[in-house]
Amino acid sequence: MNTLYFTSPYRRSIRTIRLEYGQVKKVFILRTYDGEINGRGESESPPKEEVFEDEQELLKKVYETKSGLLEGRWIVQNKQSISQPSFISTNVMDGEVSVEFDN
Repeated sequence: MNTLYFTSPYRRSIRTIRLEYGQVKKVFILRTYDGEINGRGESESPPKEEVFEDEQELLKKVYETKSGLLEGRWIVQNKQSISQPSFISTNVMDGEVSVEFDN
């Protein structure tokens, strides 16, 4: 499944929308999760699920949803970068993992 993660600052919290889409057995599925990140943690609603017979219909819906969110000033994010801030970064070079601490 592919995932797109959007955020929008809202007062003292961050609103989130996560789109998961892809093929499951012989149908194509789009799951939409609404959520929020605030001082008490992260919460996410159960998914709204749409089923498509054809991949092109699914991709068109994903494109339309993404375009609408971007027009509404939502920002595409990497979920890990917004929900779990860290001062540690990892890199993989030539099959070796290195860990660096940011000051």
